[in-house]
This record gives sequence, structure tokens and C-alpha cells, in this order.
Amino acid sequence: MTAPTITTVLLLEAFSEIAAAMTENRSMLSRIDRIDGDGDHGETMARVFCGVETHLAKLEPSDSTPSELFDIVAESLMTFDAASARLYASAFRRAGTATMRKKALTAADFAKAFKEMAAGIAAHGKAGTETKNIADIWQVAAAAYAEATASNDDPAICLAAALEAAEDGVETDAVIHGADATFINGRRPPDAGALSALLMIRALRDSFR
Repeated sequence: MTAPTITTVLLLEAFSEIAAAMTENRSMLSRIDRIDGDGDHGETMARVFCGVETHLAKLEPSDSTPSELFDIVAESLMTFDAASARLYASAFRRAGTATMRKKALTAADFAKAFKEMAAGIAAHGKAGTETKNIADIWQVAAAAYAEATASNDDPAICLAAALEAAEDGVETDAVIHGADATFINGRRPPDAGALSALLMIRALRDSFR
């Protein structure tokens, strides 16, 4: 049986899934961001990735490799005046470099892309102190994904392992009931960037299934 691969078409679907996830959760992300930030993280992520989706809709999948698609996403992200857009532009630019000349990506190929995405994000931010932040999420997820490829060649299964590892220790349940509840129970709320990173990894996993 041929191992599943990640094609340009599948990646296009994944970026649509990411845009939908950010749009659906933008109020929650902004509510969490108001605790320690500007309160605009959700609106920013939704605007940025809906913009990426619109840009990609003009593409003919057969004209681009996965690497070229990552580069196009990075270029699109750079048109937005937002720190999170620049952060992910660096991540996807590195992913494009890591997968050059590949017409479709195996689980091992995507492990290289995932590792470089995490490195791109880490290059622009430090690990969290009290709670996991965006850099922590991607580092943990990339390591878990790479470990999973040792025994599985299905990218979706490897991403499921990555998501499970990244979610460990992140207080996601309390968010559903309102950010203030996390303080009442003596817990810090999750970082908004960490939550959007988890949403992105979950969207990738769901798209690759």
C-alpha cells in the first residue's frame, strides 16, 4: 500500500481550513489576548489567513509544488502589517526551503518542513515562562511529529501525535467558560498565540486525514 502524501491540492485545502478555524475562534482568541495583550489577536489571525486563502484561490494547483505554495503563503503574509503575520511568514518561508523540488510530501518530508517552521517561530520569540506560548507549542509539536514518523508514514497520524503533545498542559477547557474563570480557579489563562497555534495544527491534521 502506497504511503499517503501531501500534495499542493491538500495544502490548499489545509489553508482554507486554517482560515475557517481562525474565523470561527476569533472572538475567543481576542478575549484571551485582552488579558495580557492588545486584544486583537483573533481578529488579526482571521483577517490574515482569510487574506491568504483569497490569494491562494487564484492559483492553479498543477502549476505549483508544495514548496512554491509555502513561498506564496509567506509572500502573502508579508503584505499584512501584523507581528503574527511576519512570524508565520518566516515559518512558511523556511518550510518552502526545506521541501524544495518535491512534487508531493511524505510524512518525513513534512517533518523537515515542520521542524523549520518551528525554528522560524523560535527565531522571533522566546519560550514562555508561566504558560506555553506560540514558540513552545511549535517546538513541542515539531519534536512529537518527528518522533511519530519513526513508526508511521501517515502525515495525519503524525500530526495527531504532534497535536496531543502540544496540547499537554495547556488549559483549554477553562477558556470555553470565560477567561476570568481561569483566575478564579487560580490558573493562568492560555496564551492567545499558543491557542491559535493549536488551532492551526488541528486544522492541518483534519485536512490531511
